[in-house]
Amino acid sequence: MLPVYAGHDSVHSRHTRIGTTGGTSSQLPGEPQYGYSPQPSKLLAAQRKWIRTGVRISLLALVLLPALYYLSGRGNSENSALQRNRKLLESEAKSLIPAASLKNLVLVAGHAVYTGVDYSEANKEASWFLKEYQKVNGEAQSFVDHIRLGVEEAALDPDALLLFSGGQTRRAAGPRSEGLSYWVVAEAANWFEHPEVRNRTFTEEHARDSFENLLFSLCRFYELAGHYPETITVISYTLKEARFRTLHREAVRWPAEYFRFVGTPVPPEAKGAKPKP
Repeated sequence: MLPVYAGHDSVHSRHTRIGTTGGTSSQLPGEPQYGYSPQPSKLLAAQRKWIRTGVRISLLALVLLPALYYLSGRGNSENSALQRNRKLLESEAKSLIPAASLKNLVLVAGHAVYTGVDYSEANKEASWFLKEYQKVNGEAQSFVDHIRLGVEEAALDPDALLLFSGGQTRRAAGPRSEGLSYWVVAEAANWFEHPEVRNRTFTEEHARDSFENLLFSLCRFYELAGHYPETITVISYTLKEARFRTLHREAVRWPAEYFRFVGTPVPPEAKGAKPKP
C-alpha cells in the first residue's frame, strides 16, 4: 500500500485552476482569460523604436562626418594635398605643350609649293609649282626672301613663334603644303645663320588664302602654346599690306597696336599680274 502524502491534494491543486464557469482551467491567477501575456508585444515595440532611432543616427553620421573631416585639420591637409596634386598635373600637362613659353607670332604667308629635289635651288622658278602669273624672274627669290625675313624676325625676339602658313594649294603638285615647303627651304639654308630659331618654328598646313593664313595661324598658335599671342607680325608682299592690316585684322578683331606687317615688293616683271588672294 502506497503512502499518501499529506500535501498531494494541495500540490495537485496548483495544476487545476478554477475557471469563470466553475470548471478547471490552465490559467494562473492574474493572467488574462485566453492564456497570453501582453509583455512580449511591448518589448517588440520598444525594439523597433530603438532600431529606428539607430538608423536615423547612422544616416546623420554619414552626412555630417565627411563635413567634419574636411573642417578638421586633417581634412584641410588632405584638401591641400589634392590641390598640390592638381597643380602638379596641370604643370605636367603644360610641359607637353611644345611652345607654352612663347608669346608672339611671326607669320610667313606662303605663296607656292616646292616641287624640286634640290633645296639649294630654291631661288629658281623651276623648283616651285607656279601659276602662270607667277612664272616671272625673281618670283622664287621673293619666296626665299620671305622665309629669310621670318627667320630674322623670330631671331630678334626670343619669345616669338615662327609659323610658315599655307596648305596643299596645288592639286597637281600632290599632297605637299606651302607651309612645309617653306620650312624645308629654311632647313636647307641652315636657318640663315640663325639655327636657334629652328626649335621655335612650326607649320600651319591648311590655309588656302591670305585671310586663312591669319585666322588659321592664330588657331595653330593656340594649339602649340596653349594661349593666343600677344603680338602678330605678318610677312608677305607689300601689295597685301592694306588687306592684312584692315580687312583681315579687323575680321579677326585683332587690336591694331599689336599688329605689324613686314613686306617685300613683288618682282618687277610681275607688276600688274593677278595677285593671289
